[in-house]
Parts: sequence; structure tokens; C-alpha cells
Amino acid sequence: MKRTAFCIGVLMALVVFTGLYAGDLNRVGTTSGVQLLIPVGARSIALGGASLGTITGAEAVFWNPAGVARSRQAEMMVNHMRYIADINMNYLALTYNGRNIGAFAFHIKSFDFGDIEQTTEEQPDGTGITYSPTFIVAGLSYSRLLTDRIAAGVTAKYIYEGVLQTSAATFAFDLGVQYSFGNNFRIGVVMKNVGGKMRYEGANLEKQFPLPSTSLQRDTGPFRGVALRSDIPSVFSFGGAYTANINEENSLVLSAAFSNFNDSSDQLYGGVEYAFKDFFFLRGGYAYESQNADDQIFGAAFGAGIKAPLGNFEFSFDYAFRQVTDFFDSNNIFTLKISY
Repeated sequence: MKRTAFCIGVLMALVVFTGLYAGDLNRVGTTSGVQLLIPVGARSIALGGASLGTITGAEAVFWNPAGVARSRQAEMMVNHMRYIADINMNYLALTYNGRNIGAFAFHIKSFDFGDIEQTTEEQPDGTGITYSPTFIVAGLSYSRLLTDRIAAGVTAKYIYEGVLQTSAATFAFDLGVQYSFGNNFRIGVVMKNVGGKMRYEGANLEKQFPLPSTSLQRDTGPFRGVALRSDIPSVFSFGGAYTANINEENSLVLSAAFSNFNDSSDQLYGGVEYAFKDFFFLRGGYAYESQNADDQIFGAAFGAGIKAPLGNFEFSFDYAFRQVTDFFDSNNIFTLKISY
């Protein structure tokens, strides 16, 4: 009873937090650390992001840390995404389930922007010098089964963004809960990216400018730009999923979710997964932005996967394809998971 009351209290706190961080379309483009919103995991992406209630193991670290408690003893996940504008994203997550003491996880996400040619006011066509920004998110998670139906989890993470000699960093937290009704229906609630603000600082914000002078000799003086602190993109999400067992070999999982962002309009997600003998999977999903549907760049997502045991290990490989409209190539996501 105490654990159930605790879970209800967490859910209420998350709902209250949603009111404090309600979305505001006037704040579009004003947040930092948008790398936090770039998803990982081919299965969840193929489901349109609607897997909050069913996601488990290493993939749950990003979507809902409560699901880490439902993992096997140990799991490793490696993910690669070919994102827009020739940006590559790589992700690694490791989990360990200590059963009575709870489950633990580590994750790191990094980006490869390729080589970008430096330009200046004096040389707008390029200086011949190239650089590559450094964007990294790394964190630790703890999750535990409060009862046979309730799981809760938290993630603490460090966010870093660096461009040449200018950088910004902060910390953030994710809080999540999963609840199983025992009749093939599950729900998940998560508050992501709750934390501090980011401010860019560094030598690239400093420059020498001529000082006013009445003499023919004009001195130069330093000018230091001070960037404003900006929020990171926090998001409140909840969703549910129902598993329909067609027969002993075939099943369907129907998922839906809703997200509220502090810097953009709400989004709705839907996804369906077909499973054959818990070995072969087909998936499809879609994310719909309620107030900016004409401007959203991502379309439908599709995917497939296989899962097979090998001795004491279990291997799974998932692929997802997400449509991208207008100017960019579509996303391709590859995920390999090994559990013990």
C-alpha cells in the first residue's frame, strides 16, 4: 500500500510539473540542448515514440527509466542513426539488474557533425580551417520494481555542447513510472530533461574593437559578449499500450502516447507492432504535432527486428526508417542489443 501511494504521489507530482512547464509557441527556438530530444532505439522510433508503457531494458534509459527495472540481468545496447544534414548520432547504454537492490544503467550519446569550414567577418568564404562541434549527453539511471505491477526510475545526466572555444554545460533529470494492469494493458508516465539552464561561454565570444578616440592613434579594447541563460527542452509524456495475443505464435501491440513540451506544441504518437513467435517483428508508427502539422519535418516511421537466444545470451537487431520531408534525407536507425 505504501508503495502504491508513493507511485500515485510521483504521478501527481509529474502532472503538477507539467503545468509549470506548459508549452509556449512563443518560445520556439529559445531553448538550448535540443540534442536531448533526438530519439534513440530503432524499436521505439519505428513505433512513433509511443512505447512509454512497454519499453524495457537498455532502450528504456532514453524513453522511460522505469523500464530498466524490467530488464534481464545485464544488457548492452548500441545504436546508430543517420540523422538530418549528414549528422550521425551514436548511442551506448549498459544496464545491470540487481533484483532486490534495483537496476542500474549508464548511457552516453554523441554526435558526429563532420568537418565544418570556419568563416569569419573578414573571411566569409572560409579560412581554410575546419572544426567539428562536440555534443555529448551522458548519465546514470536507477530503477526499481515497487510491486509486481509498478516500476519507477530516475536518470541523472550531464549535457555538454562545444563549438570551437565556446561551450555550455548543465545537468538534468528524467523521472518515470510504469504500471501494469495485469490484463495486457500497461501505461507509462515520464518527465524528461528537468534541470538547469545552459549558457555559452568562451574565447569565441571575445573580440577586439576600436575604441573611440580624438587622436589619430586609435586604440583597441576588448569586447566580451555575454550569452543569456536558456532553458533546456523539458517534456512531459504519458502513454499506454495493449497487447493482443492472437494465438500462441502471433501477437499485436497497440500503443499511443502524448507529449507536452515547454518550447513547442503538443505531440501525439501512435504505433503498432506485430510479433511472430517473439522472434520476428514488424512495426509502424507516426508522430503528429498538434499545432504545427504543416511545419513538422518528420513523417511516418517503419521498422523490423529479430530476437534470438544463443546459449545464455539473447541477441536482438532492430532497424527503423523515419521519413523526413522537404530538404533532408530520411533517417535510418540501427540498434543491436545483447542481454544475459
